[in-house]
Amino acid sequence: MAALLVALGAALGVRAAEDEVIRFLSGPGETPVVGAISVIDGRHVWVGLTYTEDGGASWVARTPPPAAGRRFDESTPPYGWGTLFVTAERGWLRGIDSTWMTHDAGVTWRRQVPALMGLITFVGRDGWAVAGGGLSARSFRNYRTDNLGESWNQCGDPWNRSKVAPWSSASFLDSKNGWVTVGSFDGRELPSDGGVARTKDGGCTWEVLWRDDDPSDNLGSSRFVDDRTGWLSVGYTRLLATNDGGYHWRALRLPADFGLEDAYLVSRNVGWIKGSGYGPALYYTLDAGAHWRAVSEQDLRWNLGLAHGVPTNWGAAFLLRLGLN
Repeated sequence: MAALLVALGAALGVRAAEDEVIRFLSGPGETPVVGAISVIDGRHVWVGLTYTEDGGASWVARTPPPAAGRRFDESTPPYGWGTLFVTAERGWLRGIDSTWMTHDAGVTWRRQVPALMGLITFVGRDGWAVAGGGLSARSFRNYRTDNLGESWNQCGDPWNRSKVAPWSSASFLDSKNGWVTVGSFDGRELPSDGGVARTKDGGCTWEVLWRDDDPSDNLGSSRFVDDRTGWLSVGYTRLLATNDGGYHWRALRLPADFGLEDAYLVSRNVGWIKGSGYGPALYYTLDAGAHWRAVSEQDLRWNLGLAHGVPTNWGAAFLLRLGLN
């Protein structure tokens, strides 16, 4: 399968002209490994500190503020930074020990929160984030906003990272109801004892609903579509589903020889999975995972057949399609 970009890390690379336009080049056998992806619409997409306004035909790289990464490796590429954008112009950059905001698509940045924001998620103008004092912080605080991130307010009790703290992903239905993956973190910041917690007050207080039987499992993306139905990816081998709001989870049967990379639930019965291995990398279900239909590379490349239904704002699928062109 063709992939994306010319060397993200060792596998991908960029070619930058003097006008700072980056063109991501395709190459056989490469797998895109990127940090944060923010798909605003089909044309405006951010990958770290690079963005496109033409659906991936060309990319522009932005420079982070010097204070944001004073202890980062200077070789960190622009697409390797952690960012979240809610519009083409407004977004956040995770620095080494603080969080920065831009109003002008990364031309200028201002230090907004004197702490490192981990997870950030929005529903409309309402958002929740968890932030700590840096990489060695033992406690993290919840932050809320109701003005599209113009300002943030702390709320609720802090998380104790040695006992339970947010891990890999959050999913909110509205301004009040949401779920987050959680884990316990040791002195080296390595997580274990993964689980799922729920909030009913916008992220100020959380209740742990479930803990994984295998403490060594790595939790991935989670997504809820109503107050009962959700998916959770675990490592590269399992996709779990819940029908009771996160209290109990069951494993869905995945296609043969399939390494799960990401999952996107659309409704109670409709969902998508992206993976690696032999054969197609994208599958679709209409019956809550009982059966899967493959999307061919040709259909994905030319937006034919089932490819019409791929969610526009699913970043993993955007990069997959981009890599085929």
